[in-house]
Amino acid sequence: MDPLNEELLSAWLRLTSVIDNQRLVAGLSFNEAVVCNLLGRAQKAAGYLTARDLCAQTRILKSQMNAILGSLERKGLISRRQSEKDKRQIEVRLLPEGAARYDASHQQILRLIDRLIDSVGEDKIRQLIPLLHQVVDTFDIIQQEV
Repeated sequence: MDPLNEELLSAWLRLTSVIDNQRLVAGLSFNEAVVCNLLGRAQKAAGYLTARDLCAQTRILKSQMNAILGSLERKGLISRRQSEKDKRQIEVRLLPEGAARYDASHQQILRLIDRLIDSVGEDKIRQLIPLLHQVVDTFDIIQQEV
């Protein structure tokens, strides 16, 4: 077994575990927080995303996405409605409560990231960002080949 493979896997699992296990957004699961983040960004641009957009961007299965959206809807954070342009599409929007919660949690997360940058160093973080994008893009290509 290649020790580099094991080291990378170990580092990957540590990173994903620490990110997934941190309750950065109170009262939301990791996937709910990810969806709120995407909707928060979309709200500033187009105002909404479709359920299909959310599935594509998160790589979450449709059935799982429906469960996540149902939970967020019951919590009063989002609304879903049929698109007037395409009746097959469901538009998902953050409600004012959801937007306020997203903004507050986003600011909290940015403060944590600022601490990370201070600790690791701005130069190393600037080198890490394109490397992370390359790793994700490469992983996407590899998974499409499988």
